[in-house]
Amino acid sequence: MGDNIRVLVATNTFPSEARPGDTPSIKDQVDDLMRLGVSVEILYIDSRRKINYLVGALKLFSLSFTPKKYDLIHAFYGHTGVLAKLQKKYPVIVTFLGSDLLGKKDSRIGRLAARMADGVIVMTEEMKKASTRQDARVIPFGANAAIFKPYSAPQARSELGLAQGKKLVLFPWDPARPVKRYQLAQEAVATLRAAYDVELLTIHNKAREIIAKYMSACDAMILTSSHEGSPLAVREALACHLPVVSVDVGDVRTIVESAGGGYIASEKASDLAEKISRVFEQPGAFFKDSSKVHNSGDSARDVLSFYKQIIMAKKR
Repeated sequence: MGDNIRVLVATNTFPSEARPGDTPSIKDQVDDLMRLGVSVEILYIDSRRKINYLVGALKLFSLSFTPKKYDLIHAFYGHTGVLAKLQKKYPVIVTFLGSDLLGKKDSRIGRLAARMADGVIVMTEEMKKASTRQDARVIPFGANAAIFKPYSAPQARSELGLAQGKKLVLFPWDPARPVKRYQLAQEAVATLRAAYDVELLTIHNKAREIIAKYMSACDAMILTSSHEGSPLAVREALACHLPVVSVDVGDVRTIVESAGGGYIASEKASDLAEKISRVFEQPGAFFKDSSKVHNSGDSARDVLSFYKQIIMAKKR
């Protein structure tokens, strides 16, 4: 199925044993593509040190002067996409994940990368519009179905050492990131304490098996970001049958409503609290059609189809 396609994946984020939360969806996609018969090599540019971008740029530029080894380069994030275009031998597909097109800090470089790329993948229609590429493909990451699946809530709480009788609301992101607006989540849960014994659980940069267990243990997940592309944690929560209460951001409304897995709220703490209260009061009312939750294998098949399209276009 992969037609012996050879791909160099260039990325400035990739999970490791020390940092398992560094965009594991990229590793999922690589693994799924390899299962489909694609040969993949990884060029990891550690973004925590700026000198690594220079080293990565030199490695990519040097590909113009070495024997042909790949059919294309697949770059993740706008910064990496610009570097990938320093070489002239291979077509470049850039996958944008959200802030690199929608954020204030990185969107200028992201739009430059989108103009330069031979192919563009985005997570949402909003990102497609921001990229200014009418030919961009909307291929959001999917949940890893082998990890994120329904599991006994009492058992998960027991294994994690969590109280059985308390209402638990999950916030699976770094609270220090301003875009996630953790304070709004805190305010919403504080409002709920007038009626419930409730706790806001914050967890990030943990192995996904641990995150999946927390998703099974909790009563609801809250998302309060100022902007998002297609937040994978929402799909992962829905795959675990954890109801999601979110502000209307990215493609969350479409994901949640298609799976029947929660509520969309306004950006007021009181409305978020009211929607979470509804979840607490009717726990069996969700997931009538959870088969609509997109998984990582679906995404990989769409990406492989796009690879073939770009390679054929380059040969013409």
